[in-house]
Amino acid sequence: MSQPLLLVDGTNVSWAWPRSRPLMLRQDYGAAQCLLVQAAVASPLRSFHAELLFVFDGPPAPRGPGSADGARVLHPDIGHSADDRILQIIGQRRPGGAQIVLATSDRALRDAARALGATTMGSMELISKFDPRGAGARPESSPGRPEKPRPSSQDTAAWLKRFGSGEQLRRPSRAQKDADSR
Repeated sequence: MSQPLLLVDGTNVSWAWPRSRPLMLRQDYGAAQCLLVQAAVASPLRSFHAELLFVFDGPPAPRGPGSADGARVLHPDIGHSADDRILQIIGQRRPGGAQIVLATSDRALRDAARALGATTMGSMELISKFDPRGAGARPESSPGRPEKPRPSSQDTAAWLKRFGSGEQLRRPSRAQKDADSR
């Protein structure tokens, strides 16, 4: 059996990795991408996979990584997402060809990839393979900047309008649970 291709949702993994997250927060996407690709290529991952293939969101970043020995770097076509490109790559796999392993923490993307025959792993599982110390570390954020944007009052209002105020989300009574289980 041939070695599997490792397909990496590059942006997703860059946000998850504590070493590249500060660069992502500063919007230095090229540096974050280079850091990820270089760390993966320098790790034992290359000996376990036929090829390392990174797909990053958007157009190539200034000073971003290029394809190198043992790794290819791709970006989606204009008007498409990295997820679209990843699923296209998996869908084009020839029957009987090398297995594809997708690394991402995007649940919807993992579900779609598995439906097309790929196997998956989470971002932190991949990170533990090339940076064992970084997989257990808490992501660092820039001083004075939250890790994720806080929702605005409009976000909260839209959420409440769509999902309700919570009054209808009260715990069901024992009688309701019994009725639902029948």
